[in-house]
This record gives sequence, structure tokens and C-alpha cells, in this order.
Amino acid sequence: MSCSDLVGGGVIRGVLGAVDCQTRAFAEAGYSSLTSASSTFQAALTALLVIYVALAGYRMLFARGGARLTDAPGIALLIGAILALTTSWATFQTLVFDLAAKAPSEIAAAVAAPLQAGGGSLAAEPVGGLQTAYDQLTQGAAAFGKMAGPVAHAYANPAAAAAEALSAASGVLFFTTAGVAAAATLAIGVLSAIGPLFIALLLLPATRGLFAGWARALIASAVVPLLGWLTTILMLSVLEPWLVRLAQERAAAQLDPQTAMSVAALVFVFGAGQVALLIAAGVVAFGFRLRGAAPDRPAAPAPAVEREHAPVLSSRAERLAFDLLRDQAYVEARRRPLQLAAALATPAAAGPARHDLPADRPARLGDAYRRPGVTSRRPETRT
Repeated sequence: MSCSDLVGGGVIRGVLGAVDCQTRAFAEAGYSSLTSASSTFQAALTALLVIYVALAGYRMLFARGGARLTDAPGIALLIGAILALTTSWATFQTLVFDLAAKAPSEIAAAVAAPLQAGGGSLAAEPVGGLQTAYDQLTQGAAAFGKMAGPVAHAYANPAAAAAEALSAASGVLFFTTAGVAAAATLAIGVLSAIGPLFIALLLLPATRGLFAGWARALIASAVVPLLGWLTTILMLSVLEPWLVRLAQERAAAQLDPQTAMSVAALVFVFGAGQVALLIAAGVVAFGFRLRGAAPDRPAAPAPAVEREHAPVLSSRAERLAFDLLRDQAYVEARRRPLQLAAALATPAAAGPARHDLPADRPARLGDAYRRPGVTSRRPETRT
């Protein structure tokens, strides 16, 4: 079925079907033209990969920026993922486009399955239910407009107020359901068409923030339909009894403005809920974080002595030798207090030797604080 065959199926069906059909074709065409062998993007990507591999090898060879040999598998995996996503539409469509475009509706259908089973005929088929609800609102607005007559002042004529409320409710229903879903689908298509550009920026640490922003926008575009369809199914379940009553009153030519005002009020409430869910989708998407995208925090400044005497290391061997010497100095610095305590515990450091203690008795730490013994020898006097 071509995109032109969707004309005539109703406003909501036509908008959703045409946007989905054209967006998928646009995303595939944009991706193919961008990643073709003769495009400038492929030449730029090849040059970028060569520069990235050269820089990674230089950093691991000379230990620049904390690079290690254990980082090689992660670098190879990153390069393989980028090449797979920027050279094959089938891989990109499965991992990116379908995940963002199809997964939300499938998740919403799985979550709302119990509600759809017991929520009536409108919730069972959301697109058809939206079309039916939109038609009922527009037809009810037209019926109340005829009932109001040529002089239609909302503050004086309840029928005129009901007509205006149903007309506004039909617009709110369209823009907060089908309009939001169509806008999200368009965003997914455009972001998918230029996706290889941002995927290639994942190579360099300085440009990974741009990739993270693109991923957040794509996640938000996928979360919006998920939350929107769940709210739509709930709204159709709530609105169905009121719409049935409104249709019965219109068929019997016994229109009640209170029924119309109640239906419009419900649509306005769910429309406000859709706007709140749009904000919630942005908050959820902003929670995405990419390791290495944010700038590293500055390290604590080294002491002045270490900054003055720290050598400039240019190779891994010099760095290893410097680390060994620094560890030895650290061990010697911790050993000095122990050596000082041992020196204080010796008899020589404790003062004059006591003659009343055996010579072979080992010195004790408390001997340094004992009063020396009294001897009968008097000090010599000089004449």
C-alpha cells in the first residue's frame, strides 16, 4: 500500500499513516545518500578513523593520558560498532530506527492489553478509536451550533457554549494525540537520517557530548509516543460512554449541553496530562549519560615541593622508574619514626648506664625515665 492510498480514511488516520510512511522513506533515503561510497562523509569518516587509531596507538605507546594496553579491546569494539552503524542500513534500521519508532507502540500495547480487553471498542484499536472520537466531537459541535441558531452567545445560550466547547475539544484531541505522535515520528525520521554524523562523533572525546545530545533527543522522541499512546488508550476508555450518550442524544434530537460540556472537560483534562507527559519524557531523556562525554574533574593540586621537583616524563620506562623511586622514598619516610623510637629505647640514648643492673639484661623503654643509682664516689674537686 502506497502513501497516497491513505487519503480519505479520516483526519487522524490520514495524518498518522502519511507521516509514518513518508518519514520511513525519508530516513532510509537520507541515510543511504549520506553513507554512499561516493559521499564526502565516507571520506571524512575514513580520515577520522585513521587519526583516531594513530592517536590511540601513540597514547598507549608513551603512556599519555593514562592510556593502557587493556583499553585496546574497548577501542576495537567502539570502532566496530561505529562502522556497523554507519555502513549498513539494515543494522541501523534494526538497532536505531525500529527501536525508536516501533518499540514504543509495542510496549504501550503490551502494558495496556488488560485495559484494552475490558475498556470498550474504542480502546481496543486506538487509531480507529481516536478517529471515531474526533468525528463524534465535530458532529456534536455542528449539531449544537444548529441548535443555537444565528445568535450564538456562549454566555447567554447554553447550546452555543456547548458547540464552542466541543469544537475546542476536537482540536485539543487532535493536537495532543495524533499531533504529538506525528511530531515524534517526524523527529525520529530526521534524527535517523542524520544519525551517522553523530555516531561518527562518538570517536573523539571532545565531540562525544554532541552524540549524547543526539541520543537524548532520539530517546525523548521515542518516549513521547510511548506515554502518549498509554494516555490515549486510557482516555478512550473513559470517553466511550460519554460519546455513546452524545451520539444517542444527537440521533434522538434531544441534545443536552451538560453532556457536551462533560465530554469537553474530559478531553481538556487528558490534554493537560499529555502536556505534562511531554515534560516527563524530556526529563527521562535528559537522564541519559555517556561515559567520557563530560569533562574530567580537575585533580587536586600537588604540594609545592612535589611540583618543583617532579620531573617531566616522556616514556613508560621513565614513569615506571620514577614510580619505583617514589615508593622507596615513601617506605623510608615511614621507617624513620620507627628507627627513632628504637634509638630512644637503647641505653646509650637513655643516659648514663646504671651500675646496679646486670650488664646482660636487655634495655627496656622505661629505663630511660628511671633515676640513676646513687654511688659512693664523690666528684673530684680541683685545687
